[in-house]
Amino acid sequence: MRKIVDGFNESQDQYFIEQLQDADHYTKFKSDHFDMLIIHADWISTYHALGLLREVSDLYDKAGISFDKDFHPITQSYAKYDDGVFAFPLDLYAETFYYNKELVDTPPKNYDDMIALRDKLDSVNTGIYPIGIPLTGDQQWAWMTALGQSGCNWVEGEHIKMDTEEICDAFMKVHNLIYKDHLSAEGLGDQDHYNTFVNESADHASVKSAVCLTGPWNYTAAKEILGDNLGIGVLPQLYGDTPCVPAGGHTFGVSAEVTDQKKLDGIAAFMKYAYQPDVMLNWADSGQAPIHLATMEKVKENPDKYPVANVNYGIFDHAMILPAIFNIREQVKYVNSTVWALVLQEPELTRDQLMAELKNATDIAVELSEP
Repeated sequence: MRKIVDGFNESQDQYFIEQLQDADHYTKFKSDHFDMLIIHADWISTYHALGLLREVSDLYDKAGISFDKDFHPITQSYAKYDDGVFAFPLDLYAETFYYNKELVDTPPKNYDDMIALRDKLDSVNTGIYPIGIPLTGDQQWAWMTALGQSGCNWVEGEHIKMDTEEICDAFMKVHNLIYKDHLSAEGLGDQDHYNTFVNESADHASVKSAVCLTGPWNYTAAKEILGDNLGIGVLPQLYGDTPCVPAGGHTFGVSAEVTDQKKLDGIAAFMKYAYQPDVMLNWADSGQAPIHLATMEKVKENPDKYPVANVNYGIFDHAMILPAIFNIREQVKYVNSTVWALVLQEPELTRDQLMAELKNATDIAVELSEP
């Protein structure tokens, strides 16, 4: 991103963008009156409802970009609302399937393949398991995979709805994966789905995972450790026949406080510059998968240079982003923590216990769904 911003500043002398990279940039955007921000796709619905983002169709027109024609259709699900378009999409980052070629001959495609891999690895005796299920670290994607591949509908109106039999079934599938079929070691800790894959688990040094479901941001580090033994494949259908790959995305958002015409002209000029494919390739160089169609074609021409992006492009049609409803990140927190911990840490979990917590998760989400 710094290369893109610096390139724009150097390309002309009419405008200048000052960039701040800060872990707390959401808070600072709201309090310090910044003109633009990088906003995650699942935050747009909340910021839109709060009136914090400017409608940007006029800026698209000035920049010579078409929201409807120049981006993958999935962007319609999170950047476009009844009252207009509220973001410039940058990328889609999806749950990514990595495997260790020393342990996996053929990447598993479904649950039965995972069972066969378990038997080949002799997991219970060797401590080498097909997969690691994380207590924290990508746990949201882990349960979204189970619900999505099971074909569950988990949204009702403006809130998530978890207290259904089909959703209980999906979570029990994860529990059974660990405690019945032993595809994952029990009791894995924070980030151990990845740490056991790259032999860096502090608490489970004797456990190893043959495959890993995590984000594209872990590719570079995993490649440095596993080298040519690192494989990338299509997410296996672990929980059902419905294709589903949890994903997120980055976008540019413009503050609703920006009214100065010169600033708006500058923002449009920046977007015109940034969405040139040769410029947007800088974003692909960072390991991201640009969702701008012309840039996607450039990335596809270089599969060896952009291996993760090229694999993930194949699943964009099946990507599942958190639903575009108000306060969605807060609505799922109880599922991410309490429900998920119960599923992973209670060997004798019953459906009644699980349904009670799924009911709590739903009730909390209803309370959090009002602006």
